[in-house]
Amino acid sequence: MKALISKHWHLLLIGFVALIMGGFVLFYFQGSASSFPASQPKQAQEEPDKSQYEMVTVGVKGDGFYPKNIEVKAGVPTKINFKKMTSFTCIDEVQSLKIGMDVFLDHENNYFTVKDLKPGVYEYNCGMYMYYGTITVK
Repeated sequence: MKALISKHWHLLLIGFVALIMGGFVLFYFQGSASSFPASQPKQAQEEPDKSQYEMVTVGVKGDGFYPKNIEVKAGVPTKINFKKMTSFTCIDEVQSLKIGMDVFLDHENNYFTVKDLKPGVYEYNCGMYMYYGTITVK
């Protein structure tokens, strides 16, 4: 047995590394459906009253926000829906210090209300500062 292991140690090592990598790939690509549920499940957000708000949807994909720039009207309350288009993305949070945005993204609707912004361009980003988008207020 010892001679067999010493003769084929490289195959055992490759098998062990493949097993570890396979476990990592399964863990990484499970999306946000974690095997460790939150202590309190988050309720799905209800669709807001469209007559009271301007509605804008920003798609969240694996490589960023689509569209990267959205335009809203100054003085008009706006709800921005950051909608995840895939679970294969590292974007779990959208934030902007200038407008007080800090939104954790679920698979469902993720609304952020923009009120009383002055005309200008406001930048937002993912929680890891890898992907950016802008809100242009006119």
